[in-house]
Amino acid sequence: MIKKILKDKLAVLCLIILFFIVLAGIFAPFITKYSPVEGDILNKFASISSKHWLGTDYLGRDSFTRLVYGIRSTLFLSLVIMIPTILIGLIIGLISGYFRGIIELLMRFCDIMLSFPSQVMILAIIGALGVGIKNVIIANIVVKWMWYARMIRGNVIRQNNKNYILFSKTIGANTFYILKKHIIPAIMPELIVLITLDMGWIILSISTLSFLGLGVQAPTPEWGAMLNEAKNVIGTRPGQMLIPGLAILGTVAIFNLLGDSFRDALNPKEED
Repeated sequence: MIKKILKDKLAVLCLIILFFIVLAGIFAPFITKYSPVEGDILNKFASISSKHWLGTDYLGRDSFTRLVYGIRSTLFLSLVIMIPTILIGLIIGLISGYFRGIIELLMRFCDIMLSFPSQVMILAIIGALGVGIKNVIIANIVVKWMWYARMIRGNVIRQNNKNYILFSKTIGANTFYILKKHIIPAIMPELIVLITLDMGWIILSISTLSFLGLGVQAPTPEWGAMLNEAKNVIGTRPGQMLIPGLAILGTVAIFNLLGDSFRDALNPKEED
């Protein structure tokens, strides 16, 4: 897999860009000297210059600084959502697919919930819990784990009927050994592809909710919230929306391209 990915120049380029984006978010205080929240009203809407690489916003805050610090709110919060979502979905999917039985009732509940549009469900949960990034995280996890559990369950059921799994059961291998050594490695490639593609969806979800005023609240820098602030001057200062908009578009595109590359690399079919 790794060799195939390294042969894909586009995938390598995306990984390099993503690596530097993550580094920029981690070392944001060392990259820029400005505060992401403190403004200078006398310096509002300053043009691009050596002092302000991307100009300033309506409060005189450095746009480049807010863009860099926004990586923490947008990209890192996506990871905070994805990690527990995957763990919950993996555990329930494995148990449901391998043991079946009464836990199948939980899958029927998941099927019912998945029949509703995910974004509508997220908005409903936030409406019940209230506005705030904590509730955005909770809402996304509650909605997304069911999708992962459903996908993982299907993969486990397919693997469970293969000869090498049946042979392991026949010779008396314990359940934990079968799950750890056989089933999890077998479903992991497809899970990696799903996670990579889904990261783009999570980023869009966080940005959309922040744009609507339901997620990250001012003055915390976040790309969707920056779009929300910039919409008031879109007619006179369109560049204010262009900066965070391109950041969201570029990052989502990187994850989608990586997902496509991983899928091609893990495809067992021979290429023409």
